[in-house]
Amino acid sequence: MANLPDSMQQQINARKEILNAIKEELVERLELEFEPEDIDDDTFLFGGGLQLDSIDSMEIIIGMQSRFDVMIPEDDVSSLRTINTLADFVQNEQLSA
Repeated sequence: MANLPDSMQQQINARKEILNAIKEELVERLELEFEPEDIDDDTFLFGGGLQLDSIDSMEIIIGMQSRFDVMIPEDDVSSLRTINTLADFVQNEQLSA
C-alpha cells in the first residue's frame, strides 16, 4: 500500500477512533453480548443486525451526546442505520462544530 499523505492518514485514524468509540459505547451502554472488535462497521443497528429496538435508540442518542457531545435529532433515523452511518453523523457534526 502506498504511503498516504499525513492529512489523509490522520483522517483515517480519526475515523477508526470514532468507529471504535461508537462500538465501545454501544456495548457498554446497551450491555450487548459482543466485544466491540467483533462488530462490523456495516452492521445494522436495528432489525437483523444488532437487533436493537426503539428504547435502545434513545440510549444511543444519549450515548452519542455524552461521548461525542453531538445531538442526534430524535427523528433522524437515517443516522442510526449502521455503525458507519452513525460514525458519518458524528464526524460531520465534529467537523462543523
